[in-house]
Order: sequence, then structure tokens, then C-alpha cells
Amino acid sequence: MRKKFKQLLFILCMVIAITMSYTIFTHAGSNKTGYVAFGDSIAAGYGLEGYTADQDNPPADSYQAIISNFLKTSPANYAVTGDDSTDCINILESGNADNMLSDAGIITLSIGSNDLLKPFTGIVKETLGITEDIESLDPSQIEKYYSNLDASSILEITAIANKLSNELKDNAILHEKAQAFSGNFNKIIDIINQKAPDASIYVTNIYNPYKDVMVLGDIAETYIKEINTAFSQDSENYTLIDLYTLFKNENLSNVKFNISDLSSINLDPHPSKEGHKRIAETIISAIEKKYAPAAASISQLKSTAKNTITIKLTCKTDKSGYEIKFATSKNGKWNTLENTSKNTAKIKSSKLKAGKTYYIKARSFNEINGVKYYSQYSKVKKIQIKK
Repeated sequence: MRKKFKQLLFILCMVIAITMSYTIFTHAGSNKTGYVAFGDSIAAGYGLEGYTADQDNPPADSYQAIISNFLKTSPANYAVTGDDSTDCINILESGNADNMLSDAGIITLSIGSNDLLKPFTGIVKETLGITEDIESLDPSQIEKYYSNLDASSILEITAIANKLSNELKDNAILHEKAQAFSGNFNKIIDIINQKAPDASIYVTNIYNPYKDVMVLGDIAETYIKEINTAFSQDSENYTLIDLYTLFKNENLSNVKFNISDLSSINLDPHPSKEGHKRIAETIISAIEKKYAPAAASISQLKSTAKNTITIKLTCKTDKSGYEIKFATSKNGKWNTLENTSKNTAKIKSSKLKAGKTYYIKARSFNEINGVKYYSQYSKVKKIQIKK
């Protein structure tokens, strides 16, 4: 009985804690261009060090900041904690982001979680009989309340927990909201494409932060899978960043749940610092894939003079140039020999010692707004420098 009660008790604690993380903040824009971010608390970097409700720039550890550092720019931040897809549409239709969108090369969008969280919160409050504003709920008071429960209270709480679980499973309102998201999402994409026709859009889908939490994880999974049908892997209008799979395979949210260790419970569904880093890496990888040229190949490599090689390079697409690397062994440390924009380059360098053998590889790159996007390396070729 005690074990079952603890399980049911934590269902209640979890859903109350979730409602407490939902808070509306006012957007604080940025006057910088190049990279524009739309979304909710995930994109805003909620919970990270340095986060504030009225921030002009996202926290340093947020995926927004990491991406903007890679792009050598500052983000125009239109991510607002608490926003759902309707709120995002309102921002886009207000015209407040138009100037930023007209100059945007990269746009990220993280939206949809609150389309489920808002009705979920309403169901929880109604079932539990909560009439207070959610901001006024204090976790310490909840813990104190549960520590003083007697046997009759336990029976009452058990009944409420069962009722709440039944309300959340196969809930018509949550199904409706999950299905309605698709229309709003497509409208968001249409508006962004109209206002920023030359920008590349990177969209994150919804992950399940409670995948390892009993009862709640299974309930959330149903609606998250349903809302994720709105996103396409093969869209011509945006690139999908699959956070659902990423977070399913790795523990990248702040959630920690161990029923045997009550003091370690953490129900914050937002990405951890490592989670933001992994989101940024995944988006940056997609950006690099889009803007990098085709792989370079070395069609000719010879040495006809001391300290000198002549290299002929080819690339099947347009490129800004090539980066040429060398090593003293095939599996040794690789160092940059030279960057060149020429397809055929004669390179004289004191790094190349007469009579020694070196291994050479190269990759092509495109340079856009000061950022280099590299292809894969060519096959490695060996050469002996002329004495």
C-alpha cells in the first residue's frame, strides 16, 4: 500500500510541478540581424544561468547563443516562455519581426509544447480543484502538506490521483489540441517563407521529457507522437531537427526521477545545459550540410622542387576555396598546410622537408558572412618531397 501511495503521490506532485513551470513572459526583441529565433521557453533558454524574463539576448549556454556564436552574429530573439503556436502566429502577423526577417539567413523555430501544456494545465487544475494562480503554488508547501497526511488523507489522495490519471489518458481535449497544431504550424511556416523567402528554416519537433517517469511518461508519449505528425522529414520549406529521437536516446532534459530517492526528484522538462549543447550541435550540423560544397578530390599531387608540392584539386560544385592538410603519417596529427582558392596550387613551405614523405588531404569550403562551411575530406594521398 505504501509503495502504491508513493507512486500515486508523485503523479500528483509531478503534474503540479509541471503547471508551475508554465509562466507567460513579455518578449524582449533584439536589434541584431542574420539569425532569428522563434519559439517558447526551450528556445528562450529558460532555467539556464543568466536567463531573465526580459532578456535581450538568450543565456550563453542556450542553443540560440551557441548557434549565433557559430554564425558570428547575434540572434534576434522572438522566443517567449509560455508561447504556443497561436502566440507565435500573432508575433509574426504583428509585423514586429519583419525587419529582422527581411535580413535573416537562418531561422530556428521551437514551438508546440505549450499547445499541449496549456490544456494539460487546465485539466490538472480542474481535477485537483486548484483555484489559485499557478505562479503562487509553492513546492515546499506541497512537500509539507504531504508529510502530514494521515490514513484517511492517503485514501483521498489515492482517489484523486487515479481520477487525474484517468482524465489525462485518451483525453478528447488533448487529442483535439494535438491535431489542431498542424494547421497552426503550417501557417507559421507559410508566413516565415513569405517574409523571409531567402532564409533557411530549422524546425525542432517535440521531445518527451518524462519518458522515464512512470505513468506520466506513457501518457505524455501518446500526445507527443500525435502532435509530431505535423512535422515532415522531407519538407521543401524547412529542415526538421529531430529532438524527439535525440532526447529519447539520451538524457538531455533536467528531469530526474527515482521513486526511492525523493530528495533527488527534478521535474523541470526543459533541456539541460548539455541538452542545449546537443540541440545546437544538431542544428549546426544541418546548417553545415546545407551550405557546404561537394567534397574535394585530389586529382594530381607531385613534388618537383625542394620544399614544394603541386596539387590539383577538383570540386563538383561551386566553392570559395580549399583547405589543404598534411601529416607525417597516415594516422598522425594533421596540420593546415595552406588555404587556396585555386584548383591547381604550387605550394612552397618550410613545413615540407626535403626527402621526407608526407600524407596530404584536402576539403573544399564555402565562406558566407565570415563563416566557413567545410565539405568532407578527400582521400589521403602520399608524396615524397624532392631533395
